[in-house]
Amino acid sequence: MEKEQKQIQINLDPNVYMITMMSMAFNEEHFNFLITSGNQGRQFTATPKHAKRIYMLLKQQVEAYEKQFGEIKTELPQRTQTTQEENKVGF
Repeated sequence: MEKEQKQIQINLDPNVYMITMMSMAFNEEHFNFLITSGNQGRQFTATPKHAKRIYMLLKQQVEAYEKQFGEIKTELPQRTQTTQEENKVGF
């Protein structure tokens, strides 16, 4: 018996399904993550302990990936330096 193969075509906009921006902020009690993908965004909050667990899991997975596929070459984006004076609004 021969199985019939069916082909399904899916058109995905790559900008909608990959992370386009991520920002983080923290205070003594929470880490806040904002992740955007295309025109959608999600906000997450984690305790410092859970944020560290996320970091450790990501580190472990990236190390396993690099062991199998080679080093990932990347760097953090450069942030512009602003001063307190530039941030003032009003008087």
